[in-house]
Amino acid sequence: MIPLACMAESKQTRSTQKHEVRIGYGDPMYETMRWKDEPNKLGVPMNVRQNYRYTGHIYGEYMYRINSWLGVGGQLDFGATMFDYNSYQLDAQGNQFLASSQYRYFYDVCLMPSVRFTYFHRDWVNLYSGVQLGVGIHGDYLGRSEVGCACGVTALGVSVGRDHWFCTAEFGGLSNIQSLTAIYLIWTKWFNVSVGYRF
Repeated sequence: MIPLACMAESKQTRSTQKHEVRIGYGDPMYETMRWKDEPNKLGVPMNVRQNYRYTGHIYGEYMYRINSWLGVGGQLDFGATMFDYNSYQLDAQGNQFLASSQYRYFYDVCLMPSVRFTYFHRDWVNLYSGVQLGVGIHGDYLGRSEVGCACGVTALGVSVGRDHWFCTAEFGGLSNIQSLTAIYLIWTKWFNVSVGYRF
């Protein structure tokens, strides 16, 4: 137990390890609910979007711990959705067949300054909440891009670590909105996990 205790994060360690970097992964909750395969009707020529795939949210964050309860930093989040644009035609007998399939995608990049509040601390465990607010870029396979407002909330975060290394689990949400008619992401990334390093 003595070696493990020596690797726990004490108050003295926190005062000397003010920098924190981490990488993580969040679920594509909104994307999977919003973008689903379109069924093709038999006996009818048509174009449909099918075979949706999702990267989820891959993100990196830097945090400067001002003191034991307040940290400021920034987060960069990336998520993409891929699909096939399928064209179905009819043969001479009226049977439907796949005439062509085109790979297409769109993505969101969110760059957000962040603030974190740690309200429970023990040598091994921190409980915290946070907010992020910044810029979101929505782009697609045609090279088009639009800029919106990206915002995120960490309703509850749990950090468990020893010495320099730690891991987290968070519940919250992320949105990327340009206007009431251009909503790219709305309350996605409900759950995410990450691994980080303090120095």
